[in-house]
Amino acid sequence: MTVHDFQTPDVRFHLPPGPPVKPKRWQRSCKWPIRIASVIVVLAALVAGTLAVVEGFHQRSTMTAVGGVAVDCGTRAVAGSIPVAFGDSVAVFDASSGASPRDEPLAVTRLSRLAVLTGDTCLAEFEIRDLPVVDAYVVRIGDSYRQVVGSAALRGGYLFA
Repeated sequence: MTVHDFQTPDVRFHLPPGPPVKPKRWQRSCKWPIRIASVIVVLAALVAGTLAVVEGFHQRSTMTAVGGVAVDCGTRAVAGSIPVAFGDSVAVFDASSGASPRDEPLAVTRLSRLAVLTGDTCLAEFEIRDLPVVDAYVVRIGDSYRQVVGSAALRGGYLFA
């Protein structure tokens, strides 16, 4: 016995011819509008994808910084040696640049929201949107109060003391 004796016969199935396929006249007559619409849909998808990537990168490279200082509700100033009061300016610098007075701040705002905590104690707050993300910031409140704060602390809301 040889290998050829055990081979299976070549069996092929052929369907009988059916009716002719109807011509798709609408596809032939609308060929160019279909191609133009397809190109427009692909371009719109590319633009939407690009915008999503850019917005995602922007959201990751900026943050909203929130902070506050406990002040006396009557005087709206900090009791003690810190010269800070409600309405003072808040400037945020990149800590790696040294934050000298001649440096340009990343953002400037004011202690503009006042919330009552307990009895005579209020919280003077600030919020800065779209602050560039760096490892650490120097926050200057008023003319002379400065403190180094990490980005995670400002993102979560930092209470200056």
